[in-house]
Amino acid sequence: MDFLHDTFAIEIVDYDKWHERSRTNNFFELVYVLSGTGKQSINYVLHDFEEHAIHLVSATKCYRYIIESPARFLIVRFTGSYFVPLTQEAVDYSSWFSRLNFILANHKPGELVPDPEDKVQVKRLLDAVLYEYERKDPGSAFIIQSTLVAVLAIVSRNIQKEILKHRDFTDTRFADVLNFISFNILDKNKITVRYLADKFHISETYFSEYFKRNASESFQDFVLKSRLKIAESRARYTDATLQVIAWELGFTDSSHLNRMMKKHFGRGMREMRKEAV
Repeated sequence: MDFLHDTFAIEIVDYDKWHERSRTNNFFELVYVLSGTGKQSINYVLHDFEEHAIHLVSATKCYRYIIESPARFLIVRFTGSYFVPLTQEAVDYSSWFSRLNFILANHKPGELVPDPEDKVQVKRLLDAVLYEYERKDPGSAFIIQSTLVAVLAIVSRNIQKEILKHRDFTDTRFADVLNFISFNILDKNKITVRYLADKFHISETYFSEYFKRNASESFQDFVLKSRLKIAESRARYTDATLQVIAWELGFTDSSHLNRMMKKHFGRGMREMRKEAV
């Protein structure tokens, strides 16, 4: 039976053979393999899985599991409001929404956490989620939600490592600059030349040249493309209107967002949304 909360639901499922599941109105699912082996099929591309594998499944992806030995899954089903702060809780999760968008915009099918040490840490955290799921104490929902924030932080770190793995920078600080921008991309106050120059102790007048020398593109283009990638993921994986997506990402309106998307990626928002159906 599901453990239901306003922002997520948890279930344990056992399969000798995969069958389709109802997945309506969810943002994405985090799948933790408690036991079993087989293959994960995402858009008909196969990826091996085994015990303790961790996967992310977006709401509109065509997916299934090919079960080779009896498998048990812990599935966390998120809604789009997961990082909206709740009035009765002390932690403000809204600051983590950029990280959620970063994950959706950059994740790939298959194993989410290839780093062995991080995988051990995620296993501990998800074991704690499993414990609270089985306990069903009045405080369990808040503990689960807080623990999932830590899980997604580790997932983000692994995705960023993969993105930066084959890039060499003339300045070792630059990876930290990119990480900070990626995880704060929706915070207009932090994504400014003045703020970043001050935070990373770089001359404000030199920052734009410094960024372009390391990234091979301008700071403005990098920020715009990062927001466009988030817009694409929101179009594909949520039912938010294109106007709302545009406003939340700092575009004047959906037409402005659409023009930028076509200019940089050759396709408009409606085309991207249709591709995900």
